[in-house]
Amino acid sequence: MGKLMTLCILVLGSIASHAQNLLKVEIKAKDASVASYSPDNSLFAIATGNDIVIYNAGNDTRLRTLEGHKKKVLDIEFDSKNEFMLSTSTDKTIKIWNPQSGQLVKTFDGHSKEVIAARFVKGTNYLVSISEDLSVRLWNIESGSQVYKKTEHTKPLRAVATSSDGKYLATAGGDKQIVVWMAETGKVLYKIDAHEDWVRSLAISPDNKTLASGGDDKTVKLWELETGKPLQSFRTQKGWIHDLDFSGDGIYLASASDDKSLYFYEVSSGNVSLKLDDFNGGVLDIHFSPQGKEIAVVEQYNNDVQIWDVSSLNISPVFRFKDENDRTPPQIYVANPPNIQNDRIRFSGDIIDIRGTVIDESGVRRLRINGIETPLKDNGGFVINLPLVAGDNFVTIEVTDINDNIALKKFIISRKDLVGGAYDPHEANNYLFVVGINDYQYWPKLNNAVKDATDVASILMGQYDFDFSNVTVIKNEQATRSNIYKGLRSLIEKVTVKDNLMIYFSGHGFFDELVNEGYWVPVDAQLSNTGDYLSNSDILKIIGNIDSQHTFLVADACFSGSLFNESTRGYAENVEQYRSRWGLASGRLEVVSDGAVGNNSPFARNFLSFLKNNPKDKIAVSELVQHVKMQVAEESDQTPIGNPLKGAGDEGGEFVFYKKN
Repeated sequence: MGKLMTLCILVLGSIASHAQNLLKVEIKAKDASVASYSPDNSLFAIATGNDIVIYNAGNDTRLRTLEGHKKKVLDIEFDSKNEFMLSTSTDKTIKIWNPQSGQLVKTFDGHSKEVIAARFVKGTNYLVSISEDLSVRLWNIESGSQVYKKTEHTKPLRAVATSSDGKYLATAGGDKQIVVWMAETGKVLYKIDAHEDWVRSLAISPDNKTLASGGDDKTVKLWELETGKPLQSFRTQKGWIHDLDFSGDGIYLASASDDKSLYFYEVSSGNVSLKLDDFNGGVLDIHFSPQGKEIAVVEQYNNDVQIWDVSSLNISPVFRFKDENDRTPPQIYVANPPNIQNDRIRFSGDIIDIRGTVIDESGVRRLRINGIETPLKDNGGFVINLPLVAGDNFVTIEVTDINDNIALKKFIISRKDLVGGAYDPHEANNYLFVVGINDYQYWPKLNNAVKDATDVASILMGQYDFDFSNVTVIKNEQATRSNIYKGLRSLIEKVTVKDNLMIYFSGHGFFDELVNEGYWVPVDAQLSNTGDYLSNSDILKIIGNIDSQHTFLVADACFSGSLFNESTRGYAENVEQYRSRWGLASGRLEVVSDGAVGNNSPFARNFLSFLKNNPKDKIAVSELVQHVKMQVAEESDQTPIGNPLKGAGDEGGEFVFYKKN
């Protein structure tokens, strides 16, 4: 193919950047293997273990989790229209998903070993996959059938890339060769003896002129795509080249290496324009955002996926030109106010922040909220503070894309000041969600958490207005992070504005001083791995979306005090007419006692004693809170705390418990 010229690159000290100035976001993701942006820059996906988690692009707001693979997910990719996302796995399958809904669309079986990677063949109805079984296969997405199977490689494959015009595909692996194919027919265009060791990464430039390859020989090479002619070679990194990605404008090539570095080469000159080398492990996977301002990084031995700021490179965003055939209006998602039902939401404040996301494949030209021009963030997010008058406030969100398609979303915010009066406690359903964990897999086992939880459920069902049909109890091996989260989330749809909810957690707690965040520890959580825990932020977000009259959260766990606001409140005669979001924790930011084997914890013992021996027909939460706080503080070294929950929508009321007739 010709002699390849190797360039000697001098990396100047000014090129190296301080990582702390460029790291924007860290997203908790245990055992992450790959990350990818949607082409419209609205979604961000991470493969973590057997699952795929979808986030809002640019932040750590989790939208949905895609569950279906039986073993580790190895690769993911969005299609160019943002209609589908593919995933491959060591379970030997390829799956197609709807990234907007999370629905599994199709599963492709046929490979005899793990499927290393796959790519959509752009502009066609095909996808191509490579496997440890040495085969390259083309699949029809609509029918699910295999179009062809090719076995040109003699050792396992590690990399695949497709051109943006759908014409070419390139594959490489352990035999050190690159094979370039005609994508739709499987005809071999040419082969290159490309590297001196395994080839682990391939990328094709946006203009379909250049093919980049990286291998275990620590070298990045550039080739002319149509002919295989060698262009350039870079050997500035000192480890295997795990991944390559061209910027959207084709000016830069990012190279991820096993030597804990990420280099950004200017393609035309070969110069290093930016270097990130403050990683703790090898850089395994990288992905430029479509806007060109960020790059996502998956690092070895790190339970975070990192988003780095590369705006200093001045990468041009991927422009989309006017399409006369586009008749699809933008999509509008409102995150706040949450849980809008029948285009109406109740709110008691005098100002509200309207937050949400706009998605449109062609690009958004203009966003107006009640006629006010509102700026959009790079990820399509928006926020505006809207003053409210007493009564009904009409909100109109109008979005126009570059093809002049218009989307409207209208709803009413009914501002009702704290006057109370509509709630009837005798018609309310009282829901109870209880979690108790003794038998931790990795954390020290507890003595009485399950007994405390079941005793609380028993006394509330036996003496107070909590019906068995509205009670959920999760114990020990059932209390995984997934089950607790799904159980809490299901309450958003079950609990109505006329109902009440009590949540009781008894188990280990953890507080991360570095990020000032408290956590519940599920039964399957590993030590020192906050990605396995359920954060207070997640709990409060769910509670904020449950449209109950009253919610009362009780946590008998270490460090639970970070859930609360500091507050004092007087008693009002019609206190239960006002919405409330209150909590009671067994301690502040401190370790709390589990008690002797076979007994209740000091906190649970006093909590249960008050409920059991209460002579009144009804009791307000404040009475229960005050009793437990005083008694536990007198009997032990821990200090319970009871206050409104942070940012959960408390309006000054209280949950009142009624005894059964």
